[in-house]
Amino acid sequence: MNSDERTLQEACSRVVAECACEGLRRTARAVTQIYEDALAPSGLRATQFPILVGLAAAGPVPVTRLAEALGLDRTTLTRNMRALVDQGLIAIADGEDRRTRVVALTDQGRRSLAEALGMWERAQASVEDRFGHRSLQRLHDELSRLTDIVRV
Repeated sequence: MNSDERTLQEACSRVVAECACEGLRRTARAVTQIYEDALAPSGLRATQFPILVGLAAAGPVPVTRLAEALGLDRTTLTRNMRALVDQGLIAIADGEDRRTRVVALTDQGRRSLAEALGMWERAQASVEDRFGHRSLQRLHDELSRLTDIVRV
């Protein structure tokens, strides 16, 4: 192996061992799969569940405000909402002015969320049992802190 190849290999090894982005994405994929499996009987995806939760917590809200609350860009949120609209779980209507779109849970969405919450609770309990409640809380706190830091 020549010097350039060795340098490249060492740099890549460092990325695998130290890169915050790669490590967080790897962990997110593994954790997401647990919740995807748990939510599957409800027909909801792990990317859709937080949208319903956010709407249940906030009530009807402009799409932009929901995107901010969920930490998503508007385009990603809109893409994730498409299936929820098609399933009749959420409704989108014009806001006070024609530029604003307001999204709300439907009655069917509330029922679906109520069913999915039990599935989420089982997945959450499984993660807490494996990782520890206190460890998970500390991780959540640290991730929130990291989010705040990188958004500045």
